[in-house]
Amino acid sequence: MNIKSVMSGIVWGSSPRIFLKLTSQFWCSQVNFKGFGKYTQSPQEINQIFYNYYQSLYSAAANPNMEDIHNFLNNLNMPKLTSNYRDILDAPLTMKELQCALDSMPAGKAPGPDGFPAEFLKHFWSMLAPLFFRTVTEIKNNGYISPHMNTAAIKLLLKPDKDPTLPSSYRPLSLINTDIKIISKALASRLEKIIPSIIHSDQTGFINGRHSTNNIRRLLNLISLTQCHNKEAIVVSLDTEKAFDKVNWSFLFAVLHKFGFGESFIQWVSTLYNSPKATVTTNGITSQSFNLQRGTRQGCPLSPLLFAIFIEPLATAVRQNTDIKGIRSLESEHKINLYADDILLYLQEPKTSVKEVFNLITTFSHLSDYSINWSKSIILPLTDKSWNPAVQNSHYSFPTGNIRYLGINISSKLSELVHLNFTPLLDKVCDDLRRWNNLPISLLGQIATVKMKILPKINYLFSMIPFKPTSKWFQSLDSAIGKFYSKNKKAKISLTTLQKNKSEGGLEAPNFIYYYLSNQIQYLTKWIHPHEEYNSWLELEQLDCNQIKISDLPCITSALKHHSCFKNPMIASTLSAWWKALEITGSQLKPSILSPIWHNPDFANNKIALYFSTWAERGVTHLHHLLDDNTFRTHINLFQTFEIRNGNFLQYLQVKKTITSRIPSLQTTLQPTDLQPPEFVEYIVKLSPRNKKNLSKMYSLLSKTHSIHLPTQKWEKDVSKSLDSDFWTQICENTFKMTKNTNLQLIQFKVLHRTHITQYKLYKMGFSRSDTCTQCTQNMTDTYFHALWLCTPVYQFWVTITQKLSNILDCGIPHSPNVCLIGDLTQTALPDIHIQPTLAAIAIAKKNYFS
Repeated sequence: MNIKSVMSGIVWGSSPRIFLKLTSQFWCSQVNFKGFGKYTQSPQEINQIFYNYYQSLYSAAANPNMEDIHNFLNNLNMPKLTSNYRDILDAPLTMKELQCALDSMPAGKAPGPDGFPAEFLKHFWSMLAPLFFRTVTEIKNNGYISPHMNTAAIKLLLKPDKDPTLPSSYRPLSLINTDIKIISKALASRLEKIIPSIIHSDQTGFINGRHSTNNIRRLLNLISLTQCHNKEAIVVSLDTEKAFDKVNWSFLFAVLHKFGFGESFIQWVSTLYNSPKATVTTNGITSQSFNLQRGTRQGCPLSPLLFAIFIEPLATAVRQNTDIKGIRSLESEHKINLYADDILLYLQEPKTSVKEVFNLITTFSHLSDYSINWSKSIILPLTDKSWNPAVQNSHYSFPTGNIRYLGINISSKLSELVHLNFTPLLDKVCDDLRRWNNLPISLLGQIATVKMKILPKINYLFSMIPFKPTSKWFQSLDSAIGKFYSKNKKAKISLTTLQKNKSEGGLEAPNFIYYYLSNQIQYLTKWIHPHEEYNSWLELEQLDCNQIKISDLPCITSALKHHSCFKNPMIASTLSAWWKALEITGSQLKPSILSPIWHNPDFANNKIALYFSTWAERGVTHLHHLLDDNTFRTHINLFQTFEIRNGNFLQYLQVKKTITSRIPSLQTTLQPTDLQPPEFVEYIVKLSPRNKKNLSKMYSLLSKTHSIHLPTQKWEKDVSKSLDSDFWTQICENTFKMTKNTNLQLIQFKVLHRTHITQYKLYKMGFSRSDTCTQCTQNMTDTYFHALWLCTPVYQFWVTITQKLSNILDCGIPHSPNVCLIGDLTQTALPDIHIQPTLAAIAIAKKNYFS
């Protein structure tokens, strides 16, 4: 018997790992692979097929002329590293950097060919560190890594819905040795801080502070802009062929020199890419090693950043080519979007622009081995007048229609986005839940399953698509998940209760409407702090706001519905989500010290908003600027404070009259809290869009109800005692603090919610002829309290339990329903260290009784 497995079950109970164990079934079936001119089932021949495939894939296809590469790069205006950044990258690696690199590696990852995982090096680091540091120094000095150290092991994973007989249908997982990972991670940690200064904001993949959500938001705004002005424009989605595997190293090193990287850093990259090798394993058979001659190394922390550097000249060439016409707004031209190798092109004058793009990529491919599958690249015409090669008999054989970008189905009709994306996902979720319905996992395990397997997929769509799914969609989702939780039976605890916080009587099951709202509010933080990170879509949305600053939108009331900005569907969706969140948190949005003065529809006079440019230029922009010690400033005070020369008294009167008519209390001395915004608003306004925990913070704020969702009145009647909300909060928290065993937690949770079926309940439901208890001779109604406490054998059971606990702990444990049923130990003399074990012991007693 596996002792570790048994102990794990005792400690954790129904762990989410059980779900993974039950659903991760592996079959080792023989597959006919086509190779050597025939189909084969021989393991050795199959391994040889993959060996030949990957050896060919990683062999350099082109040997470009270095002069051609330099001519191409010299025609591009690309930024260069500053001398300070270059010195940082070129400095020798330190012991501290190597240790930080090791510490950042997650546990549980498969090791490379040498078999040593990161955990091994972490455990023995104090002994290995000096030797490892000397090894790193020697590698740097000699520019050479031993073949054994620089060999990777390729494992294979079949891609979903792909032909298993084709080698290209398998995703290669390249396992490299931990020592190489440490060196690469240390170099990557330096580079990731510097790379935003040389890689254009059009590239969002693997760059700190940039997110794929910005690509989709930009795309949707450009579709809206194009259709609003009925421009002839298209979006081209380029299908790249194994982009990471086809990076030509000569071109990569030329690009590094073009960006101004120092010799020391380039030498490190050159050393890492100096004759690396790989083997491929299939069916337990490992091939002989073969040389890697191109591609960025999978599994290497440095690879994503090197690829961003490699592809940047192509993006630069597109931007700087005047014959390629991008979609123009009033302030800029939008031509290209990248997320690593996923590329979108935004083109006007499509006929000539597509030709130029084709020629440019052909040239780039010749120099870099980068290639595009033109037959799978798709054109999305944005308006009826847009050039469509499928209709207009163009010699370019591009497919046309909806595109799929970053996992999102995109149509030129924004109204179709919800149906194209959320409907298929709902169908998939419902199918998964039906398949999982008979898995032997507890309610807590089911909730963990939904959080692990379903919530990330839905959250991804919520983060990408601003438009809210229909109420019917949310109802169908909740219905399917509710049936999963109750195993297709009538739910004993409502889904709404399960979604509450654990401290409020719930199990923190996901509330999907709250997650949708939280995702949309994240865009709000980018409005409020537009200068913390550059996003080109902010400029597009600002244009639709006209004179109102986009950062002020969250502090203006729903009067914005009548403003032109609300015609932008992305702005409208985000604002609608914001107002709904305010409603949920009980926050009334009204004019406050954060309200803008100018162009604010809340302060309109005869539908004409206020604006005096001289005042705005001198810093008078928000309501708090007009106040001094909670009173409206006099015109002399205002003009002197903000140095408004030649201040117009009539303008002052107009501003004061307009604002005081909207806020009558300003005509007198205000209380300090009169114009304070709601706490929720103040909290959101202060959030930085760079904070990675914003989503969970917003969801937590929306989820807090400050009420207890337990049948507290019934319990208080049974124990003849009035108990406040703080008491019940502590009881709820103790349920999950007393033990890590989820089975015991769930038993106590169900007791508190009084879910067990009694004779009285059966009688009320019509399943029993009598409501009298059948376990004792008291001839009493079998209420919940009777069944769990007053019934004679049950009462004696609890007497025995409390006596044994008192003897073990050498402390009197009261024989009380407060202790035994509710879990209240506040009236005992137990030291704090014994409280959780005692609660766990009582829960075990309940488990034994119920079983």
